[in-house]
Amino acid sequence: MIGLARWKRHVRLDVVILSSRFGIAALLLALASRADAQARRVLASDHPQAQLMGYYAAVMALTPIGTAAPGLEIGGELSFIPGLSDDQRRVGFGGTKYEDTNRCPVLPRLRAARTGALFTAEVGYVPPLTVCGVTAHLLGVAVSAPLLSLHHDWRLALRLNALAGSLAASITCSDAAVADPADLVCYQGTPSDDRVRPFAVGADLLLLHASHRHPRLDFYGLVGVRRERVRFDVNFTNAVFIAPQLFDDHERLEATLTRAHLAAGATWRLTRRFRVATELFHAPGALTTVRGRIGWLLGRSPAS
Repeated sequence: MIGLARWKRHVRLDVVILSSRFGIAALLLALASRADAQARRVLASDHPQAQLMGYYAAVMALTPIGTAAPGLEIGGELSFIPGLSDDQRRVGFGGTKYEDTNRCPVLPRLRAARTGALFTAEVGYVPPLTVCGVTAHLLGVAVSAPLLSLHHDWRLALRLNALAGSLAASITCSDAAVADPADLVCYQGTPSDDRVRPFAVGADLLLLHASHRHPRLDFYGLVGVRRERVRFDVNFTNAVFIAPQLFDDHERLEATLTRAHLAAGATWRLTRRFRVATELFHAPGALTTVRGRIGWLLGRSPAS
């Protein structure tokens, strides 16, 4: 009996040790999984998620949308955001899940420009207001200077620009997705708190036309290149599973893209102070869009 009791105690002790080892191993595995999830994964430029991130980086590009006018001009712009197809948005979980990116049809932005004898300085700002379920906070700056006067009314100019900021939205799992029983990833979870952080620098070569015959109407075209780095932080928890930590998504993604772009536009001086402009913008492999801008000249009344 004593030997049997000792054997039982040894068995219990072995079971406890083995259970502890399995518990420690499971804990370490969970911690390792979370650590891996927090590590930033760099995507290849042709990766579908990188292409989707680059699409919206191109939407946010600070382009001229018109020609410069002497003095200080304030106003705003609207950029049309074309909706993406289901195939273009199906990039999550190895190309099996849709990302909820078709939110606002336009991107609004406040604009200001100061033009002097030597250069033009521009600022574009999107304040942190929530519109269409997206809270964007973006700042863009640009400086342009004349390079060369060409035949008659044509001239060349160089424009340097940069943009940085952040966007917050439930892209991975929206309110609709967490209420949809057919969505096996998001159903009964918490709407994701995703963050997008774009940063871009670029350079444009502009061909400007200011006609002395039609002084109220100017034209321009440009070719440029942008270096874009976009970081996407996923923050989603689904608490309906037995082991919810295995279904949390806190992935950190980064994509870096270098792309050319083209644009053409025109500016109409409707009055001595009020101007409107439009632009057709094309980033190959990303998007083609139309942008519009209105501006009001401050200070001493310019000549008509």
